[in-house]
Amino acid sequence: MTGKEDGKESSRSFSDILGEVMSNKDYLAGSEPQESGWDFSDWPGYDFRQFGGWVWGEKFFAIPTIDGRQLSMRIVQTDAKQFLVKTPDGQISVGFVLAPVKTKGFPTILIGKDANGSEKVLRNSRQPLEWHRVPQEFNGLAKGVSSIEKSSLTSGEEAKEWTDFLKSLLLAKRVLPDHYEPADLIIRDRLELGSDDKYDEEDIRLAEMQIVEEELLIIAYADYVLT
Repeated sequence: MTGKEDGKESSRSFSDILGEVMSNKDYLAGSEPQESGWDFSDWPGYDFRQFGGWVWGEKFFAIPTIDGRQLSMRIVQTDAKQFLVKTPDGQISVGFVLAPVKTKGFPTILIGKDANGSEKVLRNSRQPLEWHRVPQEFNGLAKGVSSIEKSSLTSGEEAKEWTDFLKSLLLAKRVLPDHYEPADLIIRDRLELGSDDKYDEEDIRLAEMQIVEEELLIIAYADYVLT
């Protein structure tokens, strides 16, 4: 890839990158580490569109760390026309939500557009600003995919450091495919199934969609601000 082409790629909006990630099950195919024997094709996720709601899909990925562990993240895609979040600077139509699956200390980020169609990144003002910086355990990856210069960051730019890092990782395909399913007990409780009732993949998707909907509605009432 030439410098000109690379610059064009990095200038793509985060929403466009996330849209491609969500729609292409083979997005990570070909990015497997050499001699690993891994196969990143057919990256699993959830497609909720068949249910006709405002939550369209969910997909998981993992970020490797220098100590051999990994941070699991999830992307939720929504109908931006129906998922509107009010901020002190105006209303934002949110198309994507990025959040850690279980780990504490990392922010939930909303990616949307304002009334003029400009992409905006929202953060919960009650979460510490430190959560939006790239932790030490990701330094190797950060140097490989991002041009972030910490010494020159202003306070406003620091609030986008983690967001820019995630965008760079996904664009460079330097993440691992991941997947989670709701526990059997949760599925049965959600769908009001008895202990002997059987369920299929569609039931799993429905239960997961309902869980995600509730979580996003709670998020929508948090104190989100533009970064």
